[in-house]
Amino acid sequence: MERDEFLRSLGFGLAMVCTGSCFSGCGKGSDGPEKPANNPPPSGGGNNGGNNNTVSVDLSTQLKAIGDQVVSSGVLFFRIAAGDTAASFVATEAICPHQGGSLVWKQNISRVQCQLHQSEYSTTGSVLQGPQGTSGTTRALKVYSTAVTGTTLTATKA
Repeated sequence: MERDEFLRSLGFGLAMVCTGSCFSGCGKGSDGPEKPANNPPPSGGGNNGGNNNTVSVDLSTQLKAIGDQVVSSGVLFFRIAAGDTAASFVATEAICPHQGGSLVWKQNISRVQCQLHQSEYSTTGSVLQGPQGTSGTTRALKVYSTAVTGTTLTATKA
């Protein structure tokens, strides 16, 4: 890693830590307005009527092309093959186990990658590359079983 690249990444990392601290400090306190009781779930999937062990996405609107990805309720879903069978999709945890960075599917290298320290994982969850620029290590990703029913892809968190 070149000196300039190291300094840029260090500055970016420090900025992200400071920004995160600021946002968490600016959260709604007890004085803030309450949410309505019938607030709909966020778009992109849900938890199947309160079953916290499953997360679903709608294949009629999402994950249409190989390489497409979506995060829903802490699960990263991505398409690895054509067809609407369970084998065409992978579902993993959406947060890197190293230090909580966002995970994304990199279709061009067929790896799940952490956006914080570039740890890389296979579709089976095994660690292919540990965190760069740190002295830390990471564990394997949790990979969830998937099922397709009609146009609904469901991951079961176990």
